[in-house]
Amino acid sequence: MRLKSRHILITAIAAVGLALTPSLAFAGDDGNGDDSDLLRSGLVGSTTLANGGPSIFGVDPAGADWAVDEGSVRVRRDGRLDLRVEGLVLAPPRSGNPIADVTADLYCNGMHADGVPFTLTTGPDGGDGHVRAMLKLPAKCAAPVVLVNIPRTPPVYIASTG
Repeated sequence: MRLKSRHILITAIAAVGLALTPSLAFAGDDGNGDDSDLLRSGLVGSTTLANGGPSIFGVDPAGADWAVDEGSVRVRRDGRLDLRVEGLVLAPPRSGNPIADVTADLYCNGMHADGVPFTLTTGPDGGDGHVRAMLKLPAKCAAPVVLVNIPRTPPVYIASTG
């Protein structure tokens, strides 16, 4: 009886190990550390301070609410950024996107790390954009966040990683 219990326990442990193996393989990197993700997230539109939107690392949301149909951000540990956004527009009751020039800014450790400018289409259905770039990352990047900013002083964000 004891041998049968031990066999069942060993089989159960092996089954759990096999079940976890695929998720562990996808969570890691390819061995060189360059391809692993520092950040992989969707994008959400900003909400004004008056409507309860947060300041993120000292950057306030814009003065109007914004919405995003679809958006994704990927930052790899080697600094490669890939950001795509569709339908970044002023939230109802307003509509459209009057802003063409924006920046994708990475914040690490509660501070601005690096950013790149890119262009959005504008118009009533506009607000689409894509940027691939190489960012300069700090040696350690805790709590990474990407903000899509209107480039002004001080900057304000209209979308952020969610």
